[in-house]
Amino acid sequence: MTLKERFLEAVSNGDLGEVDDFGVVVSLKEFKLYFQDVKSDYINSFLPAAVIETGQYSPTHTKYLFRIRKGTYRVHPDAIEEHIESGYVDELPMGHLNNKVEEAMMQYQSYRVN
Repeated sequence: MTLKERFLEAVSNGDLGEVDDFGVVVSLKEFKLYFQDVKSDYINSFLPAAVIETGQYSPTHTKYLFRIRKGTYRVHPDAIEEHIESGYVDELPMGHLNNKVEEAMMQYQSYRVN
């Protein structure tokens, strides 16, 4: 599993980051603390390297974070959704991120009259 997959899984499970009205915010300090097992210097450049460039709004395979301020990043909601849909997460524990109210599905039956 790549660091990106581990990161998105931790965010989608609620183990990493703080949820606000616009999604999940992760600080660099919190990220380093959570991924203490990563000993390379890559830990320092992972979040900055995943920042979506100015003027872009949709995530790509390598760019899926917005920089809010120095050391603080917002995860693009579509990146989390794509991660969940990819099958890396068994359940959908992201109910706290999606405040959309969905209509209950009703089963209709058709009857055949002879």
